[in-house]
Amino acid sequence: MTNRLASVLGGDAGAAVLPRLSAAAAPVCGQPWSAFAADAGQIVQAAKRIAALFGSDAIVIEIDAADSESAVEAVRRLAAEGGRPVVPVLPGPVTLAAASDADTAKDVLTAIVEAIGEARPALLLFDESGVAASDLAGMSARKLFNTLRNVTSYFDVPLGIIMAIPDEDAADTALRLKPDAVIAAGTVDADLLDRIAAEGPAIGIALSVDDTTADAAALAATRPLIITTLGGGPDPLPVETMHAFMGAFSGARQP
Repeated sequence: MTNRLASVLGGDAGAAVLPRLSAAAAPVCGQPWSAFAADAGQIVQAAKRIAALFGSDAIVIEIDAADSESAVEAVRRLAAEGGRPVVPVLPGPVTLAAASDADTAKDVLTAIVEAIGEARPALLLFDESGVAASDLAGMSARKLFNTLRNVTSYFDVPLGIIMAIPDEDAADTALRLKPDAVIAAGTVDADLLDRIAAEGPAIGIALSVDDTTADAAALAATRPLIITTLGGGPDPLPVETMHAFMGAFSGARQP
């Protein structure tokens, strides 16, 4: 990993494992995430409790672009506490534009990123895992990312993208978007990850939380990775499933 990502998310070697936490709220906290999603204080307490139970290397907060105020405030509070690093996850601009339009997506995401920028989260992730890599290759997508990258750069917040990397064209597309981190969604070829890493970005993988992770664990054993989970999946999430996910990478994590 490079620059601040190296010091905050796991060092120059080893995996940084930071799963999404919301699906584990019900078994750990006794109520689903939706029950307290409108209360920043409850989000903070729940996120800390879940992250501590599973030993996550960072607190991942998912932000609903249509209703972001409480989650953004939770990010601010968690970052101000100076405990585990905080990583907000937002729908990416192309994903959001597909449900509205490019201008709306740009305006909505710019406002949210500006709102959390001063908190200096360790990494901000745009989740584009639900769109084809080819949809991210056009000039419209690059303009959206340029605008939002300018905002994150102003606040000195590293920007990452979660996207499918099925082939070399997709790897090249990821690099043209100029993120600080590229998180490959689902299965990925090690050579493609290394190709991306050679150009400077930190690399990682995003898996289903109930994946066996055997191939991913092998990747993490030989190169530094940011490892997170995809949205969706079992909700509520059995505690045993999350423990198994974390345990799959125990040998690759930083001591």
